Amino acid sequence: MRVLRIALYALTGAGLIVNAVIHLQLAATFDAVTGSLLSQGDLFRIQAAAGILITVALVIARRAWVAVIAAVIALGGLGMLVLTTLVPLDLTALGLPAIFEPVWYSDKVIAALAQGLAALTAAALVLVERRRRAAVAHTP
Repeated sequence: MRVLRIALYALTGAGLIVNAVIHLQLAATFDAVTGSLLSQGDLFRIQAAAGILITVALVIARRAWVAVIAAVIALGGLGMLVLTTLVPLDLTALGLPAIFEPVWYSDKVIAALAQGLAALTAAALVLVERRRRAAVAHTP
């Protein structure tokens, strides 16, 4: 069980970090897509920072609630990526840019796969951590 936990933490962190690196590399390219508050490049940097911070939290805390946050970040990023590939998303009323990019290029595919991996492994990690905690609580 310990090897499984370590593997799930490693895969979740790796997925989030790969996604963060891609978002950081692409951020400057998307700075021209602006809203009144933030650009799409800024949103990429926020996504990257969230992934990095939750990866650090996963390493330090190793708790189910951190894995839940990791899953939410990964699923949210993946959802936005897929949504904005399929339909225009106008967020200008919120001060954010209108986002629509109907092209699948290598960085986008890798980011989607990394976020999907992170979401799946984080969800599995939540279950493993809850079972482990329950087993520890029932041990005399």
